[in-house]
Amino acid sequence: MTPMPQTGAPALVLTGVGRRFGALAAVSDVTLTVAAGERRAVLGPNGAGKTTLFNLICGDFPPTSGRVELFGQDITADPPHTRARNGVGRTYQNSLLFNGLSVQDNLVVAVRGARPGRFSWLLPSRDDVAKARRLAETVRLGHLLDAEVASLSHGQRRQLEVGMALACDPRLLMLDEPAAGLSPVERPELLRLMQELPRSITLVVIEHDMDIALPIADIVTVMKDGQVVVEGPPAMIESDPTVQAIYLGHGRAH
Repeated sequence: MTPMPQTGAPALVLTGVGRRFGALAAVSDVTLTVAAGERRAVLGPNGAGKTTLFNLICGDFPPTSGRVELFGQDITADPPHTRARNGVGRTYQNSLLFNGLSVQDNLVVAVRGARPGRFSWLLPSRDDVAKARRLAETVRLGHLLDAEVASLSHGQRRQLEVGMALACDPRLLMLDEPAAGLSPVERPELLRLMQELPRSITLVVIEHDMDIALPIADIVTVMKDGQVVVEGPPAMIESDPTVQAIYLGHGRAH
């Protein structure tokens, strides 16, 4: 694994972040720091609050308490499009691809959508198309530029989603269960893709599957019931009795 670069401000700082939905505390008092260039895995069983935490970081809805900082800047109140243009890219659990378009056209839309201006995606330039093709190569889909997205395998769709998240040249890339639903044959390809991302991109990955998360992570944060319960390097997490109890209680996914 490429060493983590030494830089100034952390990529991401959460201080006392929480989110309530009525009486339900989906996330409670989460405080963590992700260094620039770090690979952070956020683990936990279904319902642990992982995706809600992602949504708070990406601005899909605001926290009801706490503060979110990106590279030293307070972004707690910023809307999603502002965060994206400040360097936050993400994928979602559910696919947001355009099934009737080609791989290249999906990437062109993502490239143009990352720029200001309504309907800017309608007039792609040569540079936009060239960037879309580079992104396709990055996510190992260069041989499928003209393929209709509806014809792709599940694994290829996941790879394309990563490519579209990279279209905004993110400093912080957040992947929400990227391996969900992948077959055993497809999983190694996605792992290699994540491992080969440059350290200029800070990577935060939500997973409930330790077998996917641990090989890519520098630090692992484990959540349960909306709170951080354990944090540390992968070797410590794998042998931690609290983590083992969580996963034995909920079943370890394979």
